[in-house]
Amino acid sequence: MVLTRRSLLKSASLLGAAAFARPVLAAPWITSKARFLDYPFKLGVASGDPLPTGFVLWTRLAPSPLDAAATGSEPIPVGYEIAEDENFRKIAQRGTVVAYPENAHAVHVDVTGLQAGRPYWYRFKAGDEISPVGRAITTPAIGTAVDQFRFAFASCQEFEAGFFKAYRDMIAEEADLIVHLGDYIYEKSYGGFNTRRVPITEAHSLTDYRQLHATYKLDPDLQAGHAHTSWLMTWDDHEVANDYAADQGENYEPVPEFLKRRAAAYKAYYEHMPLRAAARPMGPDSRIYQRTVIGDLLEINMLDTRQYRTDQPCQTPDNGGWKIIDGQLCEERFDPNRTILGEEQERWLLRGLGRSRAQWNVLAQGMLFSQHDYRVGAGSEHGSEYWDGYTASRDRVLNTIEQRSVSNPVIIGGDVHATYVCDVKKDFNNPDSATLASEFVTTSITSGNWYHDRNTATLVDNPHIKLYEGRHRGYTLATLDKKEWRTDLRVVDDVKKRDMKARTLKSYVIEDGVAGVNEA
Repeated sequence: MVLTRRSLLKSASLLGAAAFARPVLAAPWITSKARFLDYPFKLGVASGDPLPTGFVLWTRLAPSPLDAAATGSEPIPVGYEIAEDENFRKIAQRGTVVAYPENAHAVHVDVTGLQAGRPYWYRFKAGDEISPVGRAITTPAIGTAVDQFRFAFASCQEFEAGFFKAYRDMIAEEADLIVHLGDYIYEKSYGGFNTRRVPITEAHSLTDYRQLHATYKLDPDLQAGHAHTSWLMTWDDHEVANDYAADQGENYEPVPEFLKRRAAAYKAYYEHMPLRAAARPMGPDSRIYQRTVIGDLLEINMLDTRQYRTDQPCQTPDNGGWKIIDGQLCEERFDPNRTILGEEQERWLLRGLGRSRAQWNVLAQGMLFSQHDYRVGAGSEHGSEYWDGYTASRDRVLNTIEQRSVSNPVIIGGDVHATYVCDVKKDFNNPDSATLASEFVTTSITSGNWYHDRNTATLVDNPHIKLYEGRHRGYTLATLDKKEWRTDLRVVDDVKKRDMKARTLKSYVIEDGVAGVNEA
């Protein structure tokens, strides 16, 4: 039988009904007869997708984390308990959800009925075993006055490249929310490291991706970051395969084979993340883009720049991945029919931006949005994978921002293993054109960068790029109030060592009502 998107979706719809559409049962804090070979909560706990009335709680029963079969082939009841205090003296909710083997005994609890804008503490119980305690935070009610909010954003955490200790600093800096912009795992071993190892060479099957996610989740700092507060998530390429675009792999695998791989990757991703049931994959498809509102202060548009994009422009027969393309000779990048978001997501984004009443409006995604001309002097060169390869998509976003007078638009991204600070121009080729938005691209948690000197030398031809910095690992911390947005570039010392030193490399501010960044 030839695997097609239709047949994959049909089979996945049957599996999805069995594996994910399980109701949460109204039940007390349980004691079941389940017995485990070892402690079942080795992968920790997490919360995500916060709303004013609740959030998603996650855990996975994994006494042997790299062997999903070790938990057995039977459904297991898992109790959960939510409290208003960290000592669990005042219980807000209790209940039971069932962990099913076809879902690697992962559980997702869509919690509702809580108070807005406050922290809660939660834990799980299976058999006689109790999980670590996590903290989750509901968002303020939409439209209510919020004086200040602080969130961290991060990306690109290659396990073999080092330790995820930047999350230790996010906890110390008391981030209210953590936003992850992709490359949460890397689909294969890229070699060249002696710090630690992943268990497989390259993931293709569901078992492979499950092993990678479990390996990453065993990092104590990553677990601590998840337990500290609620997260928002999107993916980039390495959650599936390097430089993929929709149903196209960089090595031109047959589409049916690549979609089967993508289906396995998406399923494993959902099994290990605190995502709502609406994001559960149906075969190779999963809607993860969404909008989160923080009172009257902030609206975050979480975007998916991988699943729906047109393939990168000006491919060559021997390489379908990222490349530097000639800005004039590659006419394909100007094609108005090309899209980085897909038509449906783009309509959703532009309609939402036009209707937003928030003071600060964030586009959170995995790419560099602003133009970067890599050629010094005459002519231009651009990265095919970034928004530079999809200029019509970028123009449509900028036109909406300008025409609808979107309040304080800020674009955040990842992927490039470097920090960018940019003024987002109406016309990037004219330094005197209007600044329509501000952009911060965060550096990587661990993944390396080898292009700092080369890219710094190009800034003379890119005056809208206020900073390019590829030498440091870390994350970005944003603190915003009614008057300004402050960005602190937080960097950590050698990620190959567990000991921790962190500092602010530089800080930038955006004044309310004035697009563009200024060094603090």
